[in-house]
Amino acid sequence: MQEKIIIILMICLQRKNRAEAVECPYLPGKEFIQEYFLAIDVGENEFSELLSKGWRKFGYYFFRPVCLVCRECIPIRIITDRFRYSKSMRRILKKNSSVDVAIGRGDFTEERYQLFRKHSEIRFNTTVNRSSFENDFCISAVPSVFMDYRLDERLIGSGVVDISSDALSSVYFAFDPDYSRSSPGIFSMLIEIETAKKLGRRYYYPGYYIEGNRSMSYKGKFKPHESLDWDTFEWSERDAVLTGEADIAE
Repeated sequence: MQEKIIIILMICLQRKNRAEAVECPYLPGKEFIQEYFLAIDVGENEFSELLSKGWRKFGYYFFRPVCLVCRECIPIRIITDRFRYSKSMRRILKKNSSVDVAIGRGDFTEERYQLFRKHSEIRFNTTVNRSSFENDFCISAVPSVFMDYRLDERLIGSGVVDISSDALSSVYFAFDPDYSRSSPGIFSMLIEIETAKKLGRRYYYPGYYIEGNRSMSYKGKFKPHESLDWDTFEWSERDAVLTGEADIAE
């Protein structure tokens, strides 16, 4: 009886819904529509399948864009065992050589919360409250970890990373704006790619690539990568198309 209740609950949670159109947060003048569902206790294999179909997640909330006239949000995944460092990426690694990185459980800590709050307030002029931080990052429907970055024991960056059977997926990375000159966002991606490779995961999902948004288009410089065709749901290697900026800004 209990197993039947659990199965019914999972079916209800994973029923897809479509949100109303809102102003696009990525491209001005466009509408943004997403479909979503809620889920709990998603296994690594099932999560791998969801990632391969363009789904992203926060906490128990899974989503992907279904905009009517726009396909600019392109899922990409980096092939970890073939990843190539550019010269600027190597300089960023050298610049952050004194930073210690530790992988930990996704538990709430006041230190992490204050870092995420400072990051949002200074960089985006928004406030992250304690409840949303816990719901988006400290609970997860899939296996998930925090990766903490410390310099002289001070927490200067922290990222949430989800784990599937064949990939790591970056959920969000926050850093202390006082250390912006060290390119912490790029540094964290390089560390996460290397971690995925060490764990034997073939892919690393950095989120959506959006050519017309500078804060999203830089992902195209991490090569080689594959991109998802929203019409066929097939992945193909398209480095010549997704180029991003001329080089990674430092």
